Amino acid sequence: MGMIYRKYISLGILSTSCLLLIFHGTIIPTTAAQGSNSTIDLKIDDKSYPIAYNISGGKLSNMTAMKENSTLAIELVTNDDGTLILEVPRNIMDSKSPQNEDEDYIVFADGVQIGADQITTNNQVRTLSIDFDNGVEEIEIAGTRIVPEFGPLTPLLLAVG
Repeated sequence: MGMIYRKYISLGILSTSCLLLIFHGTIIPTTAAQGSNSTIDLKIDDKSYPIAYNISGGKLSNMTAMKENSTLAIELVTNDDGTLILEVPRNIMDSKSPQNEDEDYIVFADGVQIGADQITTNNQVRTLSIDFDNGVEEIEIAGTRIVPEFGPLTPLLLAVG
């Protein structure tokens, strides 16, 4: 009997070790390859909003909000194919349907529409993962609203509503 239990214990330890090796070998290096977490100040109407991001394959050099079309324009300097992971605070920019349901952002790389994965979402932030090719100079993310939606009248409108 003792030998059978030792086999199961050995098998359990081996399985756990394999899972740890798989987790450590694939998840951790991918995260580390993304570079360090950074923030950039997005200026909208003389206010600065910190935007968290992570990038591999280049560096983010500037971010501009285009209120007229609810778009973020992100300037890049690339040195390889890479990934931009961007935390988009909902109070700064969002993409919603008329029924107030989340819609996908529309993303462009140098004017060509590309895909973006939404990797996390909650009431405060939507995190996007955007793959780009070496040589891309600008990524644009289009939503349905960007702050301030109503400008200085927002507190008054909310108080009346």
